[in-house]
Amino acid sequence: MAAPRSWADLFTDMVMEIVVRLPCPIDRAHMDLVCQEWRSGFALAQDPSDPKPPPRLPSLLLSPGDATGHVSAGARHFGSFDGDWVFLAYGQTHGHRLLNAFTGESHALPDLFRNGEEDLIHPMAILTATLSHPPDEMECVAGAGVTYHPDDAAPRRRHIAFCRPWSLVAYCDAVPDAPVGPGFEPEDFVYHDDSFHFLTRGEHILACTPILDADWAMLANLSELFRFSNEGRGYDGFVRARYLVASRGELLMVVRLAPKPGAPTSSFKVFRMSRREMPGGDEEEAADEYFWSELDAMGGRMLFDGIYFLDEGTFYDDEYPCSDIGKWSKGPPSHVERYFPEQGPSNSSPPAWLLH
Repeated sequence: MAAPRSWADLFTDMVMEIVVRLPCPIDRAHMDLVCQEWRSGFALAQDPSDPKPPPRLPSLLLSPGDATGHVSAGARHFGSFDGDWVFLAYGQTHGHRLLNAFTGESHALPDLFRNGEEDLIHPMAILTATLSHPPDEMECVAGAGVTYHPDDAAPRRRHIAFCRPWSLVAYCDAVPDAPVGPGFEPEDFVYHDDSFHFLTRGEHILACTPILDADWAMLANLSELFRFSNEGRGYDGFVRARYLVASRGELLMVVRLAPKPGAPTSSFKVFRMSRREMPGGDEEEAADEYFWSELDAMGGRMLFDGIYFLDEGTFYDDEYPCSDIGKWSKGPPSHVERYFPEQGPSNSSPPAWLLH
């Protein structure tokens, strides 16, 4: 019986094919250390003329922090950005910061919001945030969904806000003004195609493009509202949250459902942003109609082979439920697997996605 061939004898082109399919940097480093022959194939796969490896998948950041100890227990996570940047609120509704989870570099973010309609300044809590560019680039603008009290007697209101990482006050200088009121409260957003795209509770999209002057000061945000027709879209259950995802150059809306308010997550629906041109009497009357078309098949999108979801809970209290966390699979059969069960409320924020 012939002796098995050594792994070092694997053809170089096969080694390269393996390398370009490994998104995890740890796996790639381990593969580089196997032997000289694999190291040579690894080096060839890094050549700019060869296919790039797939983008790295996000990691789960678990409180009380990573191995460096830079992320403190008790801080509320409300977003992340490529390069190991994480958004934190050290005082639940204040003390907002942008922190690099591995280097410890940190930038203060505003705790105050200036309402452009009334030109008044209010304390705010940031619900979710992202950046247009890395924080060391002059073009960097932070976009956020925030909540604040318009006055002492009024309930909290959700709004969009923008700032630079070194700003003391966030503001909403959108031209034309961003719509407010029922159906236009921001739920989630992404930076896509050079604009911040906000998904509202009414399932419309507000796109805001930052305008900077020659000295990199922000002048305003050009806004465009994309109104979506309902077309009889309904949900079998209570909508717990809506998320906006950029995938393959297009926008997807992910809807998270539960049987009733207060019940744990039971299913998801995924929709693609679609449009069609509506005929008019002349060219000026013709317009695009936007609608959400449900995806029955995910077309090989890895994200939706299994949707991993996190417990958003409440951010006004010092304790988090940390109970509705898991993975939903479309199946068949469709099912939810729950992870990280808690015996009781936690004083640490639920796990957060960390983008490398």
